Amino acid sequence: HFSSCGFLFYILYFHVTLYCLRDENNGQIYPLDMALNSVDDQYEGCRENITDLVETEYLKKEISNLPNFKKAWQDGERNARTAEDNLTRNHLIAIYVYTNSDINVYRDFNNAGRNGKQKYDDRTFTWYSLHFLLTEAMQILNKTQKKCFVTYRGTNVIFNKYVLNTEVRFGSFTSSSLDRTVAEGFGSKSCFEIYTCEGADLKKYPKFPDEKEVLIPPYEMFKVTAVRTRREEPDLWCDTVFTLKSSGTRSDLNCALFKKPAKTHQICKTIH
Repeated sequence: HFSSCGFLFYILYFHVTLYCLRDENNGQIYPLDMALNSVDDQYEGCRENITDLVETEYLKKEISNLPNFKKAWQDGERNARTAEDNLTRNHLIAIYVYTNSDINVYRDFNNAGRNGKQKYDDRTFTWYSLHFLLTEAMQILNKTQKKCFVTYRGTNVIFNKYVLNTEVRFGSFTSSSLDRTVAEGFGSKSCFEIYTCEGADLKKYPKFPDEKEVLIPPYEMFKVTAVRTRREEPDLWCDTVFTLKSSGTRSDLNCALFKKPAKTHQICKTIH
């Protein structure tokens, strides 16, 4: 049995402990690594098969099962731009859905993708259609644009700083901007200066084209060539700035829906 003082102390201790735990979570340090549990299929060698599967099964099923996706898809059907650049209507709707921060599908989609490797392989992943349509749209645009981009990304997440000269992947589709000022508006804790060769300039197709968005796929690898901090450079545009240079691709789940076991599809580039 507690005395009244003991009980009050217990309640106070419990609340203080909860507050501290919450505070620690807010300041959580996230890894910057190869994101080995991510959904990174790049569909090299099976595009016709997956197109058929998405059109006949996955898209209808996933729109039906995910109310937020359904809402965003219907909004995209009404508002997405006319298809150009060899993109289909569904590609344009997928870009519109992903970039529509008013409905926030991208958050659930990216969270599922970061740790969805096993579910993807087991055919229990819930986002096959959006993952494929976004990937293919980016690959078509990337092929048309035929160039690498210098882009910027701002976040309010704290990443592990001790990653110089390591190889990393973002582990999900990742938005960046050609305009550093746009990136600064999204956060100033951990920021990225990125040289991407697999990313695609989404141009006029996103919901908010003024953001000058370049979307980076989960299978692109980067070498961390610099890590700078405000402690060392007071005028830096962010608390920590990671410089990333494209170093190739790695797709552990390449065509995993059509062959067992899935083989890693990796292409490395020499960094000069």
